[in-house]
Amino acid sequence: MAEATITDVAKAAGVAASTVSRALNGGNVKAETRDRIMQLARQMGYRGAAVAPARPTRETAAEGGARGNLGVVVSGIGNFYFTDIFKGLFSVAQNAKYRLFVADLDASGDRVDTLQSVIGASEGQILVSPRLSDAELKRYCDPATTVFTNRQVEGFSTVGIDDASGILQAVRHLASLGHRHIAYISGSGSSYANMVRCRTCIDAAKSYGMDCIVIGPFEPTYAGGVNAGDALLLEPEITGVVAFNDLVATGLIGRLSERGVDIPGEVSVIGVDDSVLARVVRPQLTTIDVRQERMGALAMQMLINKIESAAFPEDAAEAAEPQVELVPEILVTRESTGVAPKSVEDDAQIDEAA
Repeated sequence: MAEATITDVAKAAGVAASTVSRALNGGNVKAETRDRIMQLARQMGYRGAAVAPARPTRETAAEGGARGNLGVVVSGIGNFYFTDIFKGLFSVAQNAKYRLFVADLDASGDRVDTLQSVIGASEGQILVSPRLSDAELKRYCDPATTVFTNRQVEGFSTVGIDDASGILQAVRHLASLGHRHIAYISGSGSSYANMVRCRTCIDAAKSYGMDCIVIGPFEPTYAGGVNAGDALLLEPEITGVVAFNDLVATGLIGRLSERGVDIPGEVSVIGVDDSVLARVVRPQLTTIDVRQERMGALAMQMLINKIESAAFPEDAAEAAEPQVELVPEILVTRESTGVAPKSVEDDAQIDEAA
């Protein structure tokens, strides 16, 4: 028999899942409703009721204590991509006097169990690129108390990045430098961001009269970039590259440099993320700033607005309404892109003109 979820308890109690979450965390719920929810949670064996930390009292809040507990769920907390997202999340939460705790779905063998524990211990949660199916997320999460980043799930609020806007700027930049044959280095084939970036790169190149081939997919790592470099060496006509992310771009530059390819004299390279690597690698990397800190800040503010609105019956329906906000990207030009080298085709055209 499947373990009871917060949604199951809510159905049995005849209330919203957000109300169950508030009851378990000492939120604004009538005493009789709280007692009924707690009793049902124990009867149904819902473990979240046992692990939920006590909410600070009004006295401790007045003394500067936290207003409540919010959860942040990630997949792969060691990925430095999340660093700036966390900055935005923590900054807004701290200013609003909420306590945050973070759980990594990849740190345990049971991702669903980890998610349920967070839901039971928090008034609301932000899920950052969660590696769970839409069906699982819809079963366990409440739209009134959940916000996603870098993931769109029907019926839920999300804050993401406008991947197309950055890739369009990257291709336009290469076109302005005279590149006519470019490549997109593909990341994971199952990544939604990768699919958007790949499709946009191909379409944008076509609109500028450029040829674009796709190389990959490769792992979105430095090693994946090294392998991409080996593959690119088999495509000598390519003079401009847009890589899935900065890690891949850095590995690509490393391999090409080892093989004597001049960057950007022979091949221009553009990454995505504007991570610290972009400023450390030589030449410094032209890349797309995906503005993770802004995304994190918007997501946290959206969540706080939801849970505070849900505390009032007249606003509860509005709190559950899905919102979608996309953060536009910005191309940051550095040293890894330059004027396209003169090709044999160009020389032939010059000879014909003469």
